[in-house]
Amino acid sequence: MPLHNQRSSLGILYLNFNQDARCITIADAKGIKIYSIDTHKVCYAAELGAVSICEQLFCTSLLGWVGAGEQPVLTPRKLTLMNSTTQSVIQELSFPTSVLALQINRKRLVVVLERRVYVHALESLELLETLDTAPNAKGVCALTVCAKPCLLALPSSAASGKLRIHDLLAGGGGSVLSELAAHNLNVVALAWNHDGTLLASASAKGTVLRVHRMPAAAKQTYSFRRGTRPAAIHSLAFSPASVRPALLCAASGRGTVHLYRLEEHERSPAVVAASGILATVIPFGQSVGDSMDLPRCFATLRLPCQAVPAICAIHAASRRSSGDSEDASECSAGDTKEVAVLVATAEGILYEYAVRNLRAPHGPACALEQESFLLRADS
Repeated sequence: MPLHNQRSSLGILYLNFNQDARCITIADAKGIKIYSIDTHKVCYAAELGAVSICEQLFCTSLLGWVGAGEQPVLTPRKLTLMNSTTQSVIQELSFPTSVLALQINRKRLVVVLERRVYVHALESLELLETLDTAPNAKGVCALTVCAKPCLLALPSSAASGKLRIHDLLAGGGGSVLSELAAHNLNVVALAWNHDGTLLASASAKGTVLRVHRMPAAAKQTYSFRRGTRPAAIHSLAFSPASVRPALLCAASGRGTVHLYRLEEHERSPAVVAASGILATVIPFGQSVGDSMDLPRCFATLRLPCQAVPAICAIHAASRRSSGDSEDASECSAGDTKEVAVLVATAEGILYEYAVRNLRAPHGPACALEQESFLLRADS
C-alpha cells in the first residue's frame, strides 16, 4: 500500500515502493522524484508543481501521476502517463471525480475513485471495465504485482471489513472471483504476495492482521496479533519469492515495524480446550477462543524517528562479501537466515535494517545499517 500524506514538513504528499521494491516514488509540493535503492540517489526528478500520486511500472520509464489540485492544470481528476526518459506525455486520462489511487502491473492500469474503479489495458490504454464500488474515501485497493493472475482487491463495504476480489483477465476485465469477510471493521491496508496467491489485510483497529489464500479465500490462512492497543497500519508487505518461509511485515502508526512468519502455528492445549468450552456456551465462541492464541511477531523494529507514517518492504539478503562459500541468506535447513527490511517515512528518511538469525530462540538480531535522505540527489 502506498502512503498518502496530508503534507509533511518537507511537503511530501505520497510515497510508495515500486513493484520489486528497488525504487521509491515520491510526490511532493514541487513535483515527482524517483529514488533508487541500489544507488541511494534520486535518479529522476521533475518539477511539475504539487502532485498527490506518482506510480512507476517496475524500474521502467513509465510513470503515472495525478495533480494535487493546487493549480488548474494539476487537477486531481486527471491522470498523466509519461515516459521519464524522453520527458514526453504518453496520454492524459480525465475522470469525473478525484483520483484516489493508481495501480499498475504489466497487463492492467487501475484508477480508483471514491465510488468507481476504471480498468484499462496497459498496452493500449483501452478502457475495459468500469466497476461501481462501495464508498472508498481513502482509495484502498491492491493489484497483484504479477500479470497472471491479475487480481484486484477492493473493499465491498464502507461499514465492515468485507472485500471483493476481481479477476481482471476474465470477461470484460472485472469478473468477481471471490468475496470474503476479512475483518469486522473497515479495511485500511492491503498487499499481495509476489505470485498473487496470498492477500494480507488490516482493519482500522489494527490489532489483528490476516492473510487470505487465493483464489477461493474461503477462510483466513493466517491471523496474527499485532498488539492489544489500536494502531493505524500504514503499510503491509510480503517477502520476495526467495525467502523461506515467507514473511509479512507491517508498519504501524506507533513507529514500529513488525515481522511475521507465514507458517503453521501450534496452538496450546489449554487454548484448544477453552475454545471448545466457549463454543458450547456463547455464539461465535470458537472464533473468540481462536483469537486468544493468535501468534505474534517474531521481530519488532522501532524506528529512531518520531511516530510518523511509513511504508515498508522486505529484500532477500545479499551474498556475503567475505568470500564464504555458503550463501548468507540461507541456513542448512533451507530456511532463510537473514533479510533486509526497508522503511521509508513521510519525513523523507529511508531506514535499512538487517534482520539476522531469524530462527534464533531468543529472537533475531536487528540492526539499523543505513539511513538515507530521500530528497537529496547526492545521498
